[in-house]
Amino acid sequence: MKLSMLFIAVTSLWLLSGCVEDLTADDTSAYQYLARGNSAQSDDKIIQVISSQASFDDVFYQVLNRSGTPETINFAEYQVLLVMSGSQQPAKALAVGAFQGQATQVNIVLKAEYAGENCAVPTVVLQPWMLVLFPRVDKPLSIQEQVKVTPC
Repeated sequence: MKLSMLFIAVTSLWLLSGCVEDLTADDTSAYQYLARGNSAQSDDKIIQVISSQASFDDVFYQVLNRSGTPETINFAEYQVLLVMSGSQQPAKALAVGAFQGQATQVNIVLKAEYAGENCAVPTVVLQPWMLVLFPRVDKPLSIQEQVKVTPC
């Protein structure tokens, strides 16, 4: 019994380390949201991969205008994706739709929902943003945005 439990634990650890080093299939558990919000300091639409603690700290304080101490990220193993909707067209929501490891690249699909053309302008303009932690991979990243326009 103890031997089989040890085998399961070792196998699970091996599978997790395989995900960090080489993503080869759909894996919605390969990423996690570090933070999300509805307002930001920048009016620009930004999709940026952050690969160092100094860059992360700068985004935390300067772009997101957050207070406190930013998380310490092990950038040898992970990267952070910053996504900001900007203010050009008011966004209702942002989310990661898929994280897909392929043989030659990793595809990240972002889902953005916008209000339709004739919708009333909200009194408080939302500018959704998110910070997404994902394993560092040695493959190129392809980041695609799927846009959904919701009629009023």
